[in-house]
Amino acid sequence: MDKIIPENANFYEKMTACFGDLSQFEQKIQQIAEIAGIDLSRYEIDHLAVRMNTLETAKKWRNLLVENVKILKESKVNGRPIGLFELTQAVDFCGQKVKIIELPFPKGKIYPQEGWEHIEAVIPMQQGESVVLWIERVLKMFALNENPKLNIKISQPEVEGEQLPNPTIAINVKNATLGNHSCLKLHPYGINDIICSENYF
Repeated sequence: MDKIIPENANFYEKMTACFGDLSQFEQKIQQIAEIAGIDLSRYEIDHLAVRMNTLETAKKWRNLLVENVKILKESKVNGRPIGLFELTQAVDFCGQKVKIIELPFPKGKIYPQEGWEHIEAVIPMQQGESVVLWIERVLKMFALNENPKLNIKISQPEVEGEQLPNPTIAINVKNATLGNHSCLKLHPYGINDIICSENYF
């Protein structure tokens, strides 16, 4: 990250205390990308996301963000609240400047490690491409289904108010000995495109 502006320093220290070391998370994401054969420098990293196991932790982390950064959007995804928060100073992540953090409230799943959990990178839809064709193209681009080292999960979250289809391809490593519980997600639209589509419609 660029030199932290003094008024942001205390917040970033608190964020690290809550979410964990960002550089360690970055290394885990780079490991997944390398195994998947994905050059992240070619695709916009849309946001970073955290996960937690209790409602108490979710409220604590939300309060930290609300008090220090801008709420970009809060909505319900598959029935649970998810907040998107825009940092006042971007963090450096895999060679890009990333300003958005996603904080979803827990939904019963217990994560082996709380804190930084996944990133989402944008591989845009081509003109006239359907969701099914986008998924097929991206899977084929990186031969994801043929890679024995990866777990692949495809989903399409139902988000209140969203007008654009936003399928997700989630990628993580199978080898538990790597100790990598992080996830790299691919989707066709960035957060700002999604929000603009809501305002347009």
